[in-house]
Amino acid sequence: MSKQNILLYIVSGLITIILLIYLFQNLDWEILRTAFRNIEWGWFTLALLSYLISVLLRAQRFTTLMYSRQVQWYKFIPVSALHNILLYLLPAQTGDVTYIFIAKKSLNLSITEGTATLLAARFYDMVVVAFILAVLLPFSKNDMPSWVFYSAVLFCLITLLAGIAIFILLRFSKPMAHIEEFQQQNIFTRIRIAWMKFITGLQEIQTNKVHAKTLFLTAGIWLCLYLNHYFATQSIGLAISFYHIALISVVMIALTLIPVQGFANLGTHEIGWATVLTAFNYPYETALAIAVGTHFTLLISVLVANGFAFVGSQLIIPLLERET
Repeated sequence: MSKQNILLYIVSGLITIILLIYLFQNLDWEILRTAFRNIEWGWFTLALLSYLISVLLRAQRFTTLMYSRQVQWYKFIPVSALHNILLYLLPAQTGDVTYIFIAKKSLNLSITEGTATLLAARFYDMVVVAFILAVLLPFSKNDMPSWVFYSAVLFCLITLLAGIAIFILLRFSKPMAHIEEFQQQNIFTRIRIAWMKFITGLQEIQTNKVHAKTLFLTAGIWLCLYLNHYFATQSIGLAISFYHIALISVVMIALTLIPVQGFANLGTHEIGWATVLTAFNYPYETALAIAVGTHFTLLISVLVANGFAFVGSQLIIPLLERET
């Protein structure tokens, strides 16, 4: 582990402790106790199920994005499950890059292809989130503050126009030559190499003609995640509107790009949820209680659903390989 990552984890640990102290001092524990005392297990089971389906869809998406060879989608399930756990638990997107190394070790996927498919997956995520939000905005305009509405519209326009521009670039650009790696890499060189890997990956994906399939899979992933949040809030009696969840997801995407944050999204989750809910005139105490409650249910969803997928796949994959 590099010195930079060690320092990042130390700072993240300190931030986590500070935020925990803040939550313990400012949280209305009575709201939370009442919510979890009366938890409705039917709704919570649906929350777990929807998250589990998103894990399976992510495995299918990575299989679709892989361009060097064909791999059965069920072999990506343990990769997707372990990656999701680390993505959620580790701070500042350091968990996201673990996919590259997990896929290399488990499936012998090259670093270049792993990087390209991961960046491509994030590109589709941004486009789909913006599209879903754009669909919901006309139906919720009267229920949200004007500054929130126009900020959301601006995000949708920028993201969707950027997505269209990249698709046009892919349509008319020639395949890139071999991507040269440099021993000495400054920030601009790293960005340039990442961009080249991203475009090269999308060009390979375009050759396989799987853009539409990947977009549908990504839409399914995000709808499952939205349903997970919706069912989770229903289960603890703190229900919020579906389009609130879509807006929160946009704020969360922006917040997870912050270079320093707590472990397991601690603080990031609470800030994102509480900010959006207070913008919709929720009392701060209620918004904070909802944020903490959904954080706990999401953490359980991540650990239980991914753990089930990982263990289940380890038991089933040998049986499937024996049959083939």
